Amino acid sequence: MNEIAEILRRANCVKIGRFILSSGGESTIYIDLRAILSHPVEFKTLAELCAQSVKGIDFEIVAGVESSGIPLATALALIMEKPMMYVRKEAKFHGTQKLIEGDFLPGLRALVLDDVATTGSSLERAVSALRSEGLVIEDAFVVVDREEGARERLARLGVRLTSMITLSQLISILGRLEGGDAGC
Repeated sequence: MNEIAEILRRANCVKIGRFILSSGGESTIYIDLRAILSHPVEFKTLAELCAQSVKGIDFEIVAGVESSGIPLATALALIMEKPMMYVRKEAKFHGTQKLIEGDFLPGLRALVLDDVATTGSSLERAVSALRSEGLVIEDAFVVVDREEGARERLARLGVRLTSMITLSQLISILGRLEGGDAGC
């Protein structure tokens, strides 16, 4: 966990201030994994750590959640040599008008992957969309669990949520790394 916290700190993924989360809630800390894309060494290391973290999960295809889950899902799929797809927030209105992009067959066991879990609403939408296409969803994976209900929400759907680190663990580690208060 220390390594993950250090990677997120170095890649400027932990923001301190006043933020409105996608759930509508307010927070003084924001985890912005989009920033890691500008830090290739940290991104590669994080993706490799993700691959190690999901080795015990049985899945055949990686399903990224738009938008921050897509680059991470892509990196994980490449490292693990697994196929990948992604779930849009809403179906596009041109071309194939799909909600799910990728080449897959019903019955495949998919790992739903996103960057951060808060209340779990985005993950729940993705699980629902994937299941409606006949995919088997039993596991979801995120880098950071903000511990605001996502684990419980997914459990009600029969989905296990695995995270690399929780927000409280991240704050604690960053506080030690910075010699006291992590600014939260």
